[in-house]
Amino acid sequence: MERETKAITTPGGRTIVLRSYLTGREENELKSLLYADLKMSATDVQAGKVSVTDIPASFIVKQEEKAVELLIVSVDGSTENPAQKVLDLPSAEYDFVVQEINAIRIPTSREKSEQLGTDTSQPAA
Repeated sequence: MERETKAITTPGGRTIVLRSYLTGREENELKSLLYADLKMSATDVQAGKVSVTDIPASFIVKQEEKAVELLIVSVDGSTENPAQKVLDLPSAEYDFVVQEINAIRIPTSREKSEQLGTDTSQPAA
């Protein structure tokens, strides 16, 4: 089944079509980029020897590029290498697209996190 998509228009007038949500498998791909870069052992965690310096900031760029790859469907109607086309946009255009991607990756409200209108939650008893 094809996923729901949404079209956005960048400030420069480009039309970007992106998937409206990540699947669990895709979210795990993004998480694995972070975990692959962590340099710690279970002993260090237990001893409290883990600090922010143990997490390279480069994983953020890797996650961002992977999210672009996973969510972008087309740029100006072209489905040929859409992630690369987004990466080649002027930085202001790219930042606009990334902001939209981050809204999909990290929904800030229940309405934004519902996928395809399905709600399987039940009220608390």
